[in-house]
Amino acid sequence: MMTLDTYLASDGAKSLTALAAEIAISKGRLSQLRHSIDWPPDLALKVESATSGAINASSISKIIAAAREAPAQGAAA
Repeated sequence: MMTLDTYLASDGAKSLTALAAEIAISKGRLSQLRHSIDWPPDLALKVESATSGAINASSISKIIAAAREAPAQGAAA
């Protein structure tokens, strides 16, 4: 599982400042979430997109993880 902290330490990672600008939140707020594994779902999805999937939203947001594990409504059995 990759957290923001492990992502930032990896080769080729965007900087905290660049990532914050890309997902339109303050650098301070992103820094607060740096070690967290319970992100707000909207930010988790934005970070997943901004990191091209390097950080999986399911691994940093319990709500996203639960939604992705839930069976699709109306799916054929």
